[in-house]
Amino acid sequence: MGLNKIAATIVAGALALTLAGCSGGEVTPTATPTPVKPSGDGVLRIGDMTPVTGDLAAYSASQAAGIELAIREINEQGGYNKVPVEVLHRNAGDGDAAATEASFNDLVSRGVDVIIAPASTGVAETLAELVAKNDANVAIVSIATKDNAPKGATVTAVKADDAFVARLKSSDPSVSEYGYGAESYDLTIASALAATVSKDDGGASITQGLIAVTNQAGFKCTSYGMCVSAVNDKQAINYVGPAGQINYDTETGVAYFGKTIVVEKKKK
Repeated sequence: MGLNKIAATIVAGALALTLAGCSGGEVTPTATPTPVKPSGDGVLRIGDMTPVTGDLAAYSASQAAGIELAIREINEQGGYNKVPVEVLHRNAGDGDAAATEASFNDLVSRGVDVIIAPASTGVAETLAELVAKNDANVAIVSIATKDNAPKGATVTAVKADDAFVARLKSSDPSVSEYGYGAESYDLTIASALAATVSKDDGGASITQGLIAVTNQAGFKCTSYGMCVSAVNDKQAINYVGPAGQINYDTETGVAYFGKTIVVEKKKK
């Protein structure tokens, strides 16, 4: 399926992927993808599918707070193409496919360009099926789990530092469990940057743009405004947020955000 037809090759994510056994630590320039036809309307809309129910419900407030924090900072730093970014929150329906579908349909009807999904393989798979079924032009970005990590990888959860926790609590003072806050924040920033480098807020463009903003050969930038400034100066960028380095797996078409994934070298 082509990017210009279906935007959601799920960018399964959880930030900070270290492919130690595969890359040997060398930086490989990101290949230039074939451009897709612009399809956005000029307003970047992000849908947050928070796990209000299910096994990940304890992290729902943190995920939502991370996304809200990112949206606030993006808009304070100029928005997307000088237009404020919008966000809508819905229940991910973890373990309830009908609830997942209802939330997806509602978000699509409201014109969202990208959906941030939780660390649930079931939700990610359901969303991929819904995108294909409806031929929806929406990018799906989900937090990676051990189930979709590279073969032989060890997945270790990210622990947000005190500085980021303080920022997270400025978004929602009631947050007490911080898991996936940094991941959801980075997914949101990366998605907005993907639209920026693609010069289009359509889902297909965002999916493809995520390749460009994870370019380790590019200029390392740590905030939305800093990265946009570099893009305006015609620099390739490498966004590195509070959850760490983003790596894009060109073989599988999957990006991992928010987790540290180390692939052990094979013993000789």
